[in-house]
Amino acid sequence: MRKIVSCIALMACGVCNSYAQSTVTLYGRIAAGLDFVTNVATPEGQSKNNFRFGSNQYGYSWFGLKGDEDLGGGVHAVFKLESLFTSGTGEIPPNTIFTRDAYVGLSHDKFGSIWFGRAMSLTDETGWYIDPLGEQVGTGIANFAFGRAWGPRSNVVTYNSPNWGGFSFRVQNGFGNEAGNFQGNRQFSVSAQYTLASFAAYGVYEELRDANGKFSDLYTASRLYMIGGTYQLGAVRFYTGFQQLVSSGSDTVSTTFNPFGATRSQQEWLGASWQATSALALQAGWYHGNVNHGGGTGNLAALGSTYNLSKRTFLYLTVGAMFNGKQSAFPVETADSQPLPGHNQQGGYFGIMHYF
Repeated sequence: MRKIVSCIALMACGVCNSYAQSTVTLYGRIAAGLDFVTNVATPEGQSKNNFRFGSNQYGYSWFGLKGDEDLGGGVHAVFKLESLFTSGTGEIPPNTIFTRDAYVGLSHDKFGSIWFGRAMSLTDETGWYIDPLGEQVGTGIANFAFGRAWGPRSNVVTYNSPNWGGFSFRVQNGFGNEAGNFQGNRQFSVSAQYTLASFAAYGVYEELRDANGKFSDLYTASRLYMIGGTYQLGAVRFYTGFQQLVSSGSDTVSTTFNPFGATRSQQEWLGASWQATSALALQAGWYHGNVNHGGGTGNLAALGSTYNLSKRTFLYLTVGAMFNGKQSAFPVETADSQPLPGHNQQGGYFGIMHYF
């Protein structure tokens, strides 16, 4: 028996070595703190405050594996597996293990890279670049779009170009896998960025279709346009941007987030971040949103700060105030704890984030 066990162990080692990557990295981050939101609508039609544990308000916690194997001639085989989890409960979202990334592909030093599998959306990346609050889950550019730009896209092929004199672009096509209906649940997006000294410009277009291939939901099956730019002046970086969502008028359905069946939503924002010291950074942003068909308007003011305790650990604090129009019910924290229509809302969260 001992000989059999030893033989199996040696065989296992041989298999592992035969498929070993040049580099495999385990990484992740975890965020947790406390959160307070005012004027949260209840099922009884009342407004109440909510003081709670804050797991992901500043940003999601995640862990992952990524690998890179040098195949020679400037070609590399790459993979990435990354999953979200909730620090407050330790839970991973149901039905999906690798909720952010699950792709394998090839990269070349001169020709860019191509990935096959689940990958983060191009809109998510672009939003992070041009949001003065760093596209926080709690407060930022996602509030007026209920997180439309966030998250991964499934069944996609993603091409990432190299950088040519400051210019680069990405293309992502998602297959709906609907028999006889190529457009059903199809996704397509393209993004570009250009950097020159202290200036950077970004743009992205994305379309998400429903099971019938239609743009029927303003926040889940629609077209998205986003542009923005940043400018670095000493220790201060300035931000500005514009985002618009468009769905098809005849196909649009009413939902909890879109009770009036609006077909167009747009927002503009301005902001800045200041690296006050090597450890302390401050952020500020003002966001304005407008939805047609009586969806209402809103203004969001937000202030944030981070303080580095080390290269891998920092404290965070963010506060925000949402000023809603008569018909609108935009939340101060994205897609969570909506107020009653026409009610203003304030909120804030603080905590700690650690990278590993």
